Amino acid sequence: METNRSLARAGYLLASLLVVLPLFDATMQAWPLHVSDERWRFQTLGAVSNLLLVPLLGLLLAATIASLAGDRRVKRVVGSICGILALVMVAFSVLFVTDYFQVRTAPPPKFQHILAVATAAAVVKNVLSIIALLLLSRVGFGGSTARGNPMAGSSKKPPSPITAVGGTRSGSL
Repeated sequence: METNRSLARAGYLLASLLVVLPLFDATMQAWPLHVSDERWRFQTLGAVSNLLLVPLLGLLLAATIASLAGDRRVKRVVGSICGILALVMVAFSVLFVTDYFQVRTAPPPKFQHILAVATAAAVVKNVLSIIALLLLSRVGFGGSTARGNPMAGSSKKPPSPITAVGGTRSGSL
């Protein structure tokens, strides 16, 4: 049992590194912050949309470990974090689209189409990330951790597919 706890702790550490390090790297690349500059916001939010997959994998890993370990508290914390991040991503996506309309005329006309395509791709990534975050949030606040978990012991045996001579299933005798 202690081995499983140690493995869960190591998994939680790895999951947190997968979430925190890419976001930290993105923050350092965008430093110093110029939140009032729409061009800076547009570039930064566009870059963040490209790195969301790794933090999402980290959150999925944490939720999976918490489910397998039966750790409801961690599951709820991960669910809360995912719900909050989904709301933040919605706000950032709206801001990103708003900033696009402000900066779309800045590049030369031959590059405006490329900017529009890149913006559309970033918005699609953001929407898919928001959906994934909402699904992970729902998992965090779901029912019993043992439900649907093949690793968790169940006191109820499934009915046997073997039928008795009388034609009834042996599990229902």
